[in-house]
Amino acid sequence: MLPLVEILISVGIFAVAVVLTLQLFLLSSFLGHRTSDVAKAIFEAQNVAEHIKSVRTGAEMEAYFENDLNGGVIYYDGEWEKISEAGGAVYRLEIKMDKTGQNSGSLYNFALELYKTEPYPFIDEKKLEKDKGYIPMLVSFDASKFVLS
Repeated sequence: MLPLVEILISVGIFAVAVVLTLQLFLLSSFLGHRTSDVAKAIFEAQNVAEHIKSVRTGAEMEAYFENDLNGGVIYYDGEWEKISEAGGAVYRLEIKMDKTGQNSGSLYNFALELYKTEPYPFIDEKKLEKDKGYIPMLVSFDASKFVLS
């Protein structure tokens, strides 16, 4: 009888160890996906910021914001390809523009924030418990450009 109890205890300890190890492997997989998403998000947001820096006139800046930046929102699918609608979007880049007029020109301040439309499994569970509408932000930074009149 005693050897059977020892075997059951050993199997129980082994089962707990296997479950914990499996959770670690799953968590590391999702953290790897998030890291990859952050790297790609930085690249995409930096491309937008670099294009903002290359604009020469105020009219060109306004046209770029309305046409190329869709009035401040760009949607991406799961492969980071731009799409026109929010329906199939996995990622969303929000661009907020603030224009300040000066005597010799205008200062355009841009706030770029790139989000994933759905939380990451295992990673964002505690944040979801506190806030049901939580959406993970991948990258956020500011860009500004002074344009002469």
